[in-house]
Amino acid sequence: MKKYQIFISAVQKELKAERRAVKDFIFGDVLLSEYFDVFLFEDASAKSKSAEKAYLDEVGDSDVYIGILGRNAYYETGDDPL
Repeated sequence: MKKYQIFISAVQKELKAERRAVKDFIFGDVLLSEYFDVFLFEDASAKSKSAEKAYLDEVGDSDVYIGILGRNAYYETGDDPL
């Protein structure tokens, strides 16, 4: 049986614990772990291609994309609007 690939994403500098919790939840559930594999970018080994290319390749190969948005998801300048 084919397992579906889930790509979990968030701003790299924040929400690491939340990304890991989603992965652990899926792998800890008997039914979900039967049907899904989870990819976290921080678990990928260093490769010869650029990080951006590796990221985009994994997103393209995934069946499900989960984006976890935090406080700084859209603010590249670091300005906190709140």
